[in-house]
Amino acid sequence: MCTLRHFRGRTILTIMAALLALAGCAPRATEGPQPAPPAAAPAPALVLAAPEGVELPPLDGVPVLRTADPAGALKRGEASAAVVDGPVPPDLASFPLRTEAHVILQGWLDEPMALTQAEAEALLPTLGPPGEPAEGALAAGRLDDLRPGWRAVPVNGVAPTPQSVGSGEYPLAERLAVAYRPDQAGLVEPLRAVLQAEGGAPEWASLAVTGDFMLARGVARAMRENGTLYPIEKVRNHLSAADLAFANLESPIGVKGSPLPGKQIWFQAAPEAIELLTAAGLDGVTVANNHIMDYDEESFLETLDMLQQAGIPWTGGGRNLAEARRPLVLEARGVRIAFLGYSEFADLFFSWDYPRSFAANDDRPGVPAIREDWLAEDIRQAREAADVVAVALHWGVEFVNYPTAEQQRLARYMVDQGADLVLGYHPHAIQGFELYKGKLIAYSLGNFIMDRQETDLARESMILDFLVGPDGVRQVEVRPVWIHAEQPYLMEGDEAAQLRAKMQEISGW
Repeated sequence: MCTLRHFRGRTILTIMAALLALAGCAPRATEGPQPAPPAAAPAPALVLAAPEGVELPPLDGVPVLRTADPAGALKRGEASAAVVDGPVPPDLASFPLRTEAHVILQGWLDEPMALTQAEAEALLPTLGPPGEPAEGALAAGRLDDLRPGWRAVPVNGVAPTPQSVGSGEYPLAERLAVAYRPDQAGLVEPLRAVLQAEGGAPEWASLAVTGDFMLARGVARAMRENGTLYPIEKVRNHLSAADLAFANLESPIGVKGSPLPGKQIWFQAAPEAIELLTAAGLDGVTVANNHIMDYDEESFLETLDMLQQAGIPWTGGGRNLAEARRPLVLEARGVRIAFLGYSEFADLFFSWDYPRSFAANDDRPGVPAIREDWLAEDIRQAREAADVVAVALHWGVEFVNYPTAEQQRLARYMVDQGADLVLGYHPHAIQGFELYKGKLIAYSLGNFIMDRQETDLARESMILDFLVGPDGVRQVEVRPVWIHAEQPYLMEGDEAAQLRAKMQEISGW
């Protein structure tokens, strides 16, 4: 009996083991090598197709396929997204990238052109890319090609800027979009995040710069007879339309002080003259000149106080040397412009009995002299605070149209130190321009609001209209101005062409 039960127990165990093996439940030690599970399908790669000329931000890990037919590459499966211009096919999804403008450029001192859209579209294919600007040159490019020496030609009365292009107001523009298949929206989403994080193109600020504002003597008489704002009536709208406006304040304002002994020519404007500066839309002035302290230190400090009360900041003067050398930083549309001011005549005095010069020192008010070590240090510091550095200088010889060799040397030195603009004052005459290392030097802007216009030299003037971006000066346009009876006005037609021709001659253009 015992032997039979033992046999039956082993038999049952053997049968159970066989059944487990058939069911795949046998111990793994008895199994042979198993095949590897099949590999997962690779995720589709993100590839962007784009035309050759379109600039893109860094796209880490995203290959860019440069092709003349991005949309075709997308349809053929060579790319998962494509930069396209014009309408996006209805079977594709898209998001906006940016707008590319076609710009016709001309030499900046040439007689300004203006084109209709049809004229511009016919001219564009005949033009090559911009090289070095020269008289009579025409070129086709983009907004990024604009720089001093080139001027953008308005089309249908609209000048191309990031603002006018982005708004659709400028007609010669192509709107770029990134197209993709709707089923790949998830794949393209990281690309959208990167491209749209770049935002639109930075805006450009407009800056209008004029010559001397002298508000005493004959100008004061004209203001009494015709109203305080008479001198700026014909230019007020133009100056106020600029984002920023800057000038040289050639006369102190107020009632305090007494004339410096021995100086012979003294200017002091009445207190109401401050209204004219405000109405002109001036956002800043330089006071570094040879008249701002005509009525001595008390008058100078009164002028600074009146400017401060009117909300008009200044450079080129101060209650001590540190303040006088401090840059004036103005900002518009996110663009920062730093202005510095210096006078060649700061160290002059006019009487040995009272040897008071205009020069500021550590504890005395005044204006800074033109010293190369100060220029280098101040320009370097201004560069750290702003996108563009402009240096205003009171210098040179009166009533001549050409700068001296020393002015040319100093102007180039300032550019070498980092200045973007050199703005000259004092000669009571316009002087030539120079483009040096891509930067503009205007040796003298001439008079602007000034009396005693007995000669054409004293009547000739200008407004310089700049377009300035975070990456520097993009364009300068010269507006010829004539002064008649203490009142400047913008010249037009043949009159403007004649003065512009003179500017070309004295600039060697």
